[in-house]
Amino acid sequence: MVLGVVSDVGWDLRATFAHHGLDHYFSSWVHSYEHDTEKPDPLLFQHACRELGVAPEETLMVGDHPAKDGGAAGAGLRSYVLPGRAAPGSRRGLDAVLRLADRV
Repeated sequence: MVLGVVSDVGWDLRATFAHHGLDHYFSSWVHSYEHDTEKPDPLLFQHACRELGVAPEETLMVGDHPAKDGGAAGAGLRSYVLPGRAAPGSRRGLDAVLRLADRV
């Protein structure tokens, strides 16, 4: 399994992930500011799939914003949007992500 990040924030997230010891889990980093567009543009998700070497229809995108992350479905990816308004530290449905990842 390969993992990537598609983000709309205005800075490179690699340092933040490295600070938390998470950067080594990800093989692709697609920041919208580097592509002169933003989510929900399907091009961002397609670019991430190309970088990861995976077909969109074999990919699961996990997001947290229905409107912005809906671009993944437009690019042909299976999508799962985490429930909003969860308490800090709660699972937010991540156990469902593990089950879904087994099906992709």
